[in-house]
Parts: sequence; C-alpha cells; structure tokens
Amino acid sequence: MATVCPRPRQFVLLAVLSIALSLVSCGEDKSTNSTPRDVLDSPALLGSTTGSQNYIHLFVTAGVYTYHCKYHQISTYGETGTVAVNDGGSDSAFVTIFQGAYNPSSVAVRPGGQVRWQNFDDGVHHTVTSD
Repeated sequence: MATVCPRPRQFVLLAVLSIALSLVSCGEDKSTNSTPRDVLDSPALLGSTTGSQNYIHLFVTAGVYTYHCKYHQISTYGETGTVAVNDGGSDSAFVTIFQGAYNPSSVAVRPGGQVRWQNFDDGVHHTVTSD
C-alpha cells in the first residue's frame, strides 16, 4: 500500500502557521523594548483612565536622552521629557502620561536601569520618541 504524503505547499503552510502560533504564544509585549539601545521609539499608546499599554525601555549607556510625543510636538502641548542615565540613578523609574504631559518630566536611572511609561489620557494617543 502506498503512503500518501501531503503536497509541498501544505508543508509550507503548516510551517508558517506553526511559526506564527509560536510567535503569538511566546511573543513579547510589543510595547516593551527589551533590546537595549539608545533610541526611544514606542508604539502609539492609547490612553485610558485605568492606564494603557506600557512602554518599557532598558538604558545601557550613560547619557542624557530627551524625548517627545510625536503627535503633540507643537508649543501648545510642549510634551517633552528627559532621562538621565548615570551611576547615581535608580534601578527603575515610572512616568505617567496625563493631560498632555509626562510626569515626572525628568527621571534618572543607572546604566542597565529601565523606565516605564504609561498613558492615562483617556482616548488620546501618545508616544515616547527620541528627539
């Protein structure tokens, strides 16, 4: 009796579905930047009074990092912030986004420290984007 094998296209489709399911079930939160780098580039964070997605960034290099919301750069909002990375900084910091402002607008973390941003502006998108 002959063995029936699936056609090659079926193997490809199954492989793609298997990879896609693995990425969904094991994928990291898209709002988290776990790869250390010097550029802040969050996705659009839709606000909610109970808090939105977080954007978490790990800083490895000492320096001063300025950022803004790419949707609210005009002088009316002045939505800007600063992260200082130095040996005197803390292990982590938390910044809320509310009423068109980052609070606190300046934080300090040590090299290897992380900052977490969360948007509480109900129904409004904000970003954390390097200047």
